[in-house]
Amino acid sequence: MSLHRARRWGPATLLLAAVLPAAALAQEAEDVTPWMEMALVGVDPGQVDEFLAAQRELASLEQKAGVPWRSVSRTAAFGDTYRFLIVKPLAQFARLDRPGRPDPARVPVESRIRRTVTSRQTFALRTTPDIDNPLPDGRDPALMLVQLVSVVPGRERDYIRVMAEEVLPHFKEANMHHSSGALTLGGDSGYVHFFHLGNFAALDQGSPMARALGPEGALEVTSKLAGVLARTEQWVVRHLPDLSFRQQEEAESKN
Repeated sequence: MSLHRARRWGPATLLLAAVLPAAALAQEAEDVTPWMEMALVGVDPGQVDEFLAAQRELASLEQKAGVPWRSVSRTAAFGDTYRFLIVKPLAQFARLDRPGRPDPARVPVESRIRRTVTSRQTFALRTTPDIDNPLPDGRDPALMLVQLVSVVPGRERDYIRVMAEEVLPHFKEANMHHSSGALTLGGDSGYVHFFHLGNFAALDQGSPMARALGPEGALEVTSKLAGVLARTEQWVVRHLPDLSFRQQEEAESKN
């Protein structure tokens, strides 16, 4: 990747790919907000094979237990390549009040996983279906550009306005699929955004907004987020299909 193109995907420009955080919008009282559970898991480099083997078994158990879907990915090329990202639905917080009796089949598998893990942080994410542009049914992501974004308290509406009016239209026109969630519990308030990439070569094309507006236009939009964004982190992950699943019944109901 040339330096010129790398600049187009630099931190300031990448942040402009962020998705409108619906959690900051007022919601109707009768609406039911869907949630997801996300875990960032660090693994001992010498225990990666054992971690993967145990996760395959856990995925099979969760699928049999009726979990609707599960997505697992691993940092690719840049960053902590022993960090895994696991996302699955969180139907109700109330289930945490009634954990029930341990599943005898899960206990030894989870014990094996714990022995391989060096760090684990979990988040409750509020989903943003109204502004997501997910992949078509039946397609799994190859790579995802992940962004963790913290917004300065009190500036959420400014963030929303810039994203909705000046950023998102360019990504829709470029047919870049993405999904998002509001980081509600487990860490700093903010948003996580997943941008789907077919391959690493997609990064050479730069940001859709930068391509549409040019360097000066992109810089003008970037400047409107000064004082709005507090902190960001971004990396690329590779989807692991053998550790992930989506229940067949759910997929068929959408056809």
